[in-house]
Amino acid sequence: MNPIAHLRSIHPEAAAFAVRAIVFSVAGIAALITFIVIRRRVRRRYFDRLADAEFYVRQRWSAILSGEIPAAEWRAIRIHAKAIIELTLDRMDVASPEECEKLRSFLRRTGLLDRVVLDTRRFRGWRREAALVQLGRTRAPEAVPVLVRGLDAPEVNTQLAAVRGLARTGLPSAAEAMLERFISDRWKLEGTSLLNALIICARANPRIVLPYLFLARGEKRELLARVVSEIPADRAGAQLGDDLLLLVADASAEVRASAARALAHAEFAFAFPALATLAEDGEWFVRLRAITSLGRFAEPRCVPALLRGLCDRNRHVRQRAAEALARIPDSISVLRDVLDTKDPYALQALVAELDRTGNFDKLTEELESQAERVGQADSLRLLQALESGADGLRAMMRIPAATKPVKMA
Repeated sequence: MNPIAHLRSIHPEAAAFAVRAIVFSVAGIAALITFIVIRRRVRRRYFDRLADAEFYVRQRWSAILSGEIPAAEWRAIRIHAKAIIELTLDRMDVASPEECEKLRSFLRRTGLLDRVVLDTRRFRGWRREAALVQLGRTRAPEAVPVLVRGLDAPEVNTQLAAVRGLARTGLPSAAEAMLERFISDRWKLEGTSLLNALIICARANPRIVLPYLFLARGEKRELLARVVSEIPADRAGAQLGDDLLLLVADASAEVRASAARALAHAEFAFAFPALATLAEDGEWFVRLRAITSLGRFAEPRCVPALLRGLCDRNRHVRQRAAEALARIPDSISVLRDVLDTKDPYALQALVAELDRTGNFDKLTEELESQAERVGQADSLRLLQALESGADGLRAMMRIPAATKPVKMA
C-alpha cells in the first residue's frame, strides 16, 4: 500500500486529538518540573533564613535571655521566635534543674510558651503533632492539660504525639491522665511508647500506678505490672513496699515475673522470701526473673535457691543461676555445693560461666594454693571436677573436621 495514500486515510479528528494529547502531556511534564524547581528553591530559601536566624540567636543568646535585647525586637519576626524556642528547648534537654527553671521562666515571660500552646490548637495534622511534642519538651505543669486534650483526639497519630509530649514532661499528673484513659475501654492506644511514657512519668511516685494495676485485667494488668518492674532501682523498692507481695501471688505469670523483677530493687531481707518462692514457680520465665533478681544481691543466703536454679530443667534458668553463683565471693564453697548436687549439667553450666568470666584459672590457682586449708583430698576432688567439667565443655564445643564425600561405585 502506498504510504501517502495511508496518511490521507487518517481521520483528521483523530490526528487533532493525538496532537492535543502530546501538547497537554508536554505541558503537564513542564509544569511538574517547574513546580519541583520552585518548591526546592523556596525550601532552600526558608532553610537559609532559618540558619541565619539561628546564627543571630546564638550570637546574642545571653542578651536575649537576660532581657538586654527586649522581646519586642524579635517576637514579631516569626522565624527568630522559632529559633529562640528551639534553642531554649535544646538547652533544657541538657541543663540542670535550676537552669531548666530559669529557661522555663524565660518562655513564660516572653510569651513563647503561649505561642507553642496556640500552635497545638490552631494546627492540624503533622504540624499539630510536632507542636504537641514541642510543648512536652518545656516540662511545664500548665502544658499537661493541653497535652491531655490531645489524648482524646480521634487521630491515632495525634494521640501518640500527645503521649510522647507527656513523656517529655515526666510529671506524675501526666501519668495519672494516661492511666485513667488506659484502663478505660474508649482508649485503644498501646505499645512501647505508652509503656515508656508511663515509666518516665511514674518515676517520681511509683505508687500512683498501683490502684490502676489492681483494677486492670488481662493484658492491661500485665503492661502496668511491667511499668512497676521497670521503674529505676532508687524509686520502686523504697516506695512500693508490701504492695509488691500482692503481685507475687497473682494468678498471671507475667505479673509474677514483673514482681520478681521489681523485688530486685528492694532490700534483701524483704525481697529474699518472696524471690525464693518465685524461684520455684511453675513457669520458667518467672523462675528466670527470680533467679536473676537473686543474683543481683550476691548474698551467701541465696546459694540454696541458686543451686536449685542451676539444676533447673530450663537452660536459660541454669545459665542465669550459674552467672549468679560465679559472683559469690566464696567460689570454693560454691563449687563444693555444686558437686554435692550430683548434676552434670549444673557443673557444666558453672564451668562454662567461670570460663566466660575468666575466673576458671583463678579458681584453679586458688585451689592449688590453699590445698592445706581446704584439705588435700577435698582440693584434689574439686580440681578433678573442674578438669572433667572443662573436658566435657570442650567436647561439647568441638566441631568435627570436614570429611571428603565417598564416591560410590
